[in-house]
Amino acid sequence: MEHNLYILVGKDEGKSFRLMPGKLYIVGRHSTNDIIILDENVSRNHFEIQVRGDRYFIMDMGSKNGTFVGGKELIPGVETEVKEGVPIVIGMTVLGLGDIARRSLKPFLDSAGFSVGANEYEKTVRPERVMAVERNLEFIYKMNNALMESKDIREILMEAKDIREILEKLLDNVFNLFKRIDRCVIIIIDNQTGELSDIIYRSRQPVDDPHKIYNKELVEKALTMNKPVMIKDSDISEYEDDKITESLQLMKIKSAMCVPITSRYIRRGAIYVDSLEFANGFRESDVALLNNISGRAAIAMDNLSQQMS
Repeated sequence: MEHNLYILVGKDEGKSFRLMPGKLYIVGRHSTNDIIILDENVSRNHFEIQVRGDRYFIMDMGSKNGTFVGGKELIPGVETEVKEGVPIVIGMTVLGLGDIARRSLKPFLDSAGFSVGANEYEKTVRPERVMAVERNLEFIYKMNNALMESKDIREILMEAKDIREILEKLLDNVFNLFKRIDRCVIIIIDNQTGELSDIIYRSRQPVDDPHKIYNKELVEKALTMNKPVMIKDSDISEYEDDKITESLQLMKIKSAMCVPITSRYIRRGAIYVDSLEFANGFRESDVALLNNISGRAAIAMDNLSQQMS
């Protein structure tokens, strides 16, 4: 098993460092360190890390701006075990341990807007990205916890015995993750005809007609563009398609988002959620998380289809 430290956000974003079990690595800005972090907010000798067995141990070395793990600042000189996939923040740099950091946490941070911007001359961190990391440390930790829950969702979905069971479990977990939603609808598309074949939903209020529980214009746009679509506030006409905001207003929906369920170039359907009460009920991070969950559902559906064929 390989043990790696990844730079998820920072000047060397995407770079990884192989950690050999038993060896003590010094991480910081100094050029003689085992792992060099190009961040002026990182101390020359910031923290040390060691792998023992399959466990990671970190100790802050009295850094000026601290080492943050799991939402808490480490006590200098006190060794702390860190799990794979948990973000480590030093200065304006976000690090991650293990392959799960590369496969799940990194794409999520990118989708949520925590990524490096590059100009045409050299790779630099945009000031707004630096400020975003600084302002949103707590957000990163909260979303990481949610992402870990979505990792568990994949395991739950993989245990399902048919597509309907996958989608029922998906609905349950979406409601658990997104506290502000009033309704969640999964629209299933027939692979052969491309037409709607089924709808399953959850709603906090009784529903008279399932076909009127979601905004068709928003779903159609997400499926046509094959990417997530979000309306933060239906009362603000700042979006490209006023038809969507007008239809949301008519349905008395304050905010909504929809992500396609797509895998291996097969359009399987879409996940739609809305809030009837809260304008600005969702933000980019929610779309990123829902899109992550959609991808896991698509993989589970693909695997089940292969088993049945």
